[in-house]
Amino acid sequence: MRVDNLYIAGLGSYVPEPFPAERAVAMGLYDEAEWRGSGWTGAAVAGNISAPEMAVAAGRRALARSGHPATDIALVLHASLHEQGPEMWTPHQYVLRHVLGTEVPALEVSQGCNAALGAMELAHGYLGCDPGRVAALVTAGENFGTPRLDRWRYQAGANTNRGSIVGDAGSAVVVSTRAGFARVRAMNSASLPDLEEMNRPAGPLFPPMTTREGPIDMVGRLLGYARRDPAGAAAAKKSVADARVELGLRTIAEAGITPAEITRATHVLSGGEEYIRSVLAPMGIDPGRGMLAFGRALGHMTTSDHLAALTHLVETRQVGVGDHVLMIGNSVGVSLFAAVVEITELPSWATGSPQPYEERV
Repeated sequence: MRVDNLYIAGLGSYVPEPFPAERAVAMGLYDEAEWRGSGWTGAAVAGNISAPEMAVAAGRRALARSGHPATDIALVLHASLHEQGPEMWTPHQYVLRHVLGTEVPALEVSQGCNAALGAMELAHGYLGCDPGRVAALVTAGENFGTPRLDRWRYQAGANTNRGSIVGDAGSAVVVSTRAGFARVRAMNSASLPDLEEMNRPAGPLFPPMTTREGPIDMVGRLLGYARRDPAGAAAAKKSVADARVELGLRTIAEAGITPAEITRATHVLSGGEEYIRSVLAPMGIDPGRGMLAFGRALGHMTTSDHLAALTHLVETRQVGVGDHVLMIGNSVGVSLFAAVVEITELPSWATGSPQPYEERV
């Protein structure tokens, strides 16, 4: 879908100080063989600050940078994956209260690692329904320091090309119909719902507590799926890769450019070169244009991967006027998303130096 009237007015992130992977190995938290084979050098660890609090910090920064007053924001969308706080609570209303303090609609978007990108597309649709709607705020936040998830081992033994560890972060973007330092040239999303079973534990879905007790075993779910449907599991990886390439190339074409004109690309953050190559090379994009150096020090920050990476590229002036950034990823479900963003000016906060890591609380 070609986009003619959506701008990025402000970006912000809250990235805690990374905990060194080597130290985690020495403490027995992280398997040494996994560490040496993965390329991760650290994971951002937030300590006791909650995911919505990090989202609020990022949201305030993005709003301040956007030039929009709080009263311009017509919608708040909060992206989430892991536990946000007490059950049957509304973290999106918390973000609305503490960033804007207004009474506009606020919603939570749970779409795995693609939730923030999907929320940008939803925001575009909402703003386009009424010419009086000027801007929207999208936030994301995750803290994986919970008893049910082991950030250093949650994908141990998965035998993939990106043996993940996870990092904590908050991130935010203000999208505007009026103006911004960048504009969204095109974006698309898609789903492969037949593959939702890959990430679903075997057994009944009700009562919910049967799947909410004990550690979250993502690898066990994948291996269980492979045992139940070996042919489907073998075909799934190719299906996802093919769909991602098609979506990315279509989005680039709709933006009116070629893959050679993509300056940088954001993706699911990985510590290894092989994964980034598998995402970008099939589209004819040099894997060196990805975010390897940025991501391998922080871990897979899930819902914040793309917004934190784009914030970093702009803050450090690794992109400039006329450059195009491809944002592309897939997530559990399976959901897929792609967007092309063109930098039209350098904002005042693009100082050439990254925002310092936030202190762990």
